[in-house]
Amino acid sequence: METFSETLITPSKIKQMVPSGIWLGTGDDFFISRLHERPQYSYLRYPFRVDCYMAACCVEGSVDCSVNLTDYHLTTGTLLLITPGNIVKITQPDELDQNLRVTLICASASFITNIGINPSKFLIEAVEVLRDPCIHLSADEEEMLHKYVNLALDIAKTNSQFVQESIGGLVSSVFYQFAGFLAASKRKQDLEAPARTTRQRQMLEQFIKLAINDHAHEHLVGYYADKMCVTPKYLSKIVKEASGRSVPEWLNELLILDAKNMLRHSDLTIKEIAARLNFPSQSFFFRFFKSHTGQTPTQYREE
Repeated sequence: METFSETLITPSKIKQMVPSGIWLGTGDDFFISRLHERPQYSYLRYPFRVDCYMAACCVEGSVDCSVNLTDYHLTTGTLLLITPGNIVKITQPDELDQNLRVTLICASASFITNIGINPSKFLIEAVEVLRDPCIHLSADEEEMLHKYVNLALDIAKTNSQFVQESIGGLVSSVFYQFAGFLAASKRKQDLEAPARTTRQRQMLEQFIKLAINDHAHEHLVGYYADKMCVTPKYLSKIVKEASGRSVPEWLNELLILDAKNMLRHSDLTIKEIAARLNFPSQSFFFRFFKSHTGQTPTQYREE
């Protein structure tokens, strides 16, 4: 069975792979580059775990890779979306296509949170990334992505006082564009998918929409099953098969996302946040948050 290195690939480690070219970054938060030369392979020879959000668009040439031990072939116009925790491997890095050119955008989870993006808005699209991280862009979509990259690089060259804020706003816009690309790709796939697969995906989306609206007050599987007129067992089965995550895992993820956003972007007390998320007590919320993040709410707010 294939094993993977414990090396975590962050934006700063991506910089180490790139021998030259234009890049910008703020510590270990954000990195954007166009690879015109072969990258260093010290991190690519074995599977590695990604510790950031990463978008890689194949501009020219092709490359084979695996994501979570599933193989993919990237060609010109392919956008690969990687989320934190994914295990990635470049197949046969020593034989990499000499004509390969890739545009990379990497952002840490803290960077995404700090610029005010709420990942829960993208949960339905995130399901598609979990199912298939590759999107085949149209010529217009590819051109739009390159315009964003060019603008980011131009802003970085200005040395303006508010470069980081400007880049943050641009990255937020790029996230919405990626969500649009995913939605368009999903609509096309739905037309081609077998009825059973499409039905599963529709039920998953119905559940996620309900969860986004009601998770702050309703934490039990039975509530969502009743709303969807199915049994809790059946709902759990469909959600697990369609997304790879259980219903409680989805609900917990939403609660953590909300908690993080309120801790970082509001003046609410921890007690008030616990109440808004319908936890029975502040101490229960503390234990829940720490068990899922490794930090107490106070530590997360103060970091």
